[in-house]
Amino acid sequence: MLEAGEETAGLREQVERLKRRVAELERSDAIHHKAIEASPDVTFRFGSDTVCTYASPAIVDVLGHAPEEHVGRPTFSIVHPDDDDMPRQLREHALATLPGVSSTDRLGPFLSRFRHKHGHYVWVESTVVVIRDSDTGAVEEFVLTARDVGARVEAEAALRVSEARFKTMLDNLQVGVVVQGARSEMLSYNETALEMLGLTADQLMGRDSFDARWAVIHEDGSPMPGDQHPVVVALDTGKPVRNVIMGVFRPASESRVWLLVSASPQFDASGRAFQTVCTFTDITAQKEAEALIREQKELLERMSSPIIPIAAGVVVLPLIGQFDAVRAERILDAVLSGVAQHGARVVILDVTGVSTADAAFAGTLLQITRAVALLGAKLVITGMTPAIAQVLVGLGIDLGGLVTRGTLQDGVAFALAR
Repeated sequence: MLEAGEETAGLREQVERLKRRVAELERSDAIHHKAIEASPDVTFRFGSDTVCTYASPAIVDVLGHAPEEHVGRPTFSIVHPDDDDMPRQLREHALATLPGVSSTDRLGPFLSRFRHKHGHYVWVESTVVVIRDSDTGAVEEFVLTARDVGARVEAEAALRVSEARFKTMLDNLQVGVVVQGARSEMLSYNETALEMLGLTADQLMGRDSFDARWAVIHEDGSPMPGDQHPVVVALDTGKPVRNVIMGVFRPASESRVWLLVSASPQFDASGRAFQTVCTFTDITAQKEAEALIREQKELLERMSSPIIPIAAGVVVLPLIGQFDAVRAERILDAVLSGVAQHGARVVILDVTGVSTADAAFAGTLLQITRAVALLGAKLVITGMTPAIAQVLVGLGIDLGGLVTRGTLQDGVAFALAR
């Protein structure tokens, strides 16, 4: 058993430890109190009845009240009537007892409006610490900290308006627009882009430039892999890419749309290309029209350079229209094919329908003459007009080796006489 002196010494040591602990708690509480009073955020303390027992000095700057003006009033009397989320949750906590849980729990953040002393409302973001009795779980006190976020709320509202205005503008453009991220993933789009690509929003947002479903081709029909797409090139080089023609597969109609595409990289503060704005125009109708024109031109050229056999060993090639290097080559091919196919000994080249004559035309005549001679046949040119003759002479080209006749009938008579 302990002697009386030993027991007294033990009790005295326990009392000293308790005193030291109380002193530490008081110092800690004083530090916390100073931090709260120095903070630009407003701190309220109130019980389950919501009556304010403490308001920090920051209430003057945020809400215009002196701390003592709010103490003793219901804390939620300054909350906007439409912002009932926080008061409702705190009332529910005030009624609930949670024995066995932590003595404190935290709620929030809540975005709500507090009424200023001058009558207007201030947007604040609040967090609430709920202090409970450690044994019963009953609420002992609420500590609410509110931060003025009016500038942030206004900036976010302005940004939403700006984004809505920008989206409206994009949707009214007749140009497809997509924004793609650093990995060429789709971030946003306008309605015109969806229409041109034949995709829904869900289908588009799941893709990037390397998705095989695009099945992109070059103008010549060869595949265009993802690393050649304008967006990827712009991201890799950090430079804009302009006016690239791409054929893109549209799954809805199982057709191909031809697009004229440009891509401009966007840079962050470090100079890294973090996204690309891609614009494109549907030029499918233009491409189809160009193809039709080419087909019609080729058909016209074939029709304007027919080889016509008129007798055994005699063929006629009437020429119509203008000449260029491509057409001159086709005419030469037609003459040589006609000579071989029909076993021609005489080729009559009728130029009555030729509208102009230049060095290219004269060169064509000489080429045809030499080629026909190499095949053992004779070339006769008919329908040479004075205007064409004058141009050919003026060019200084030696046409002495050419056999000419004034009309097609004269040329036919010459050929038959041979």
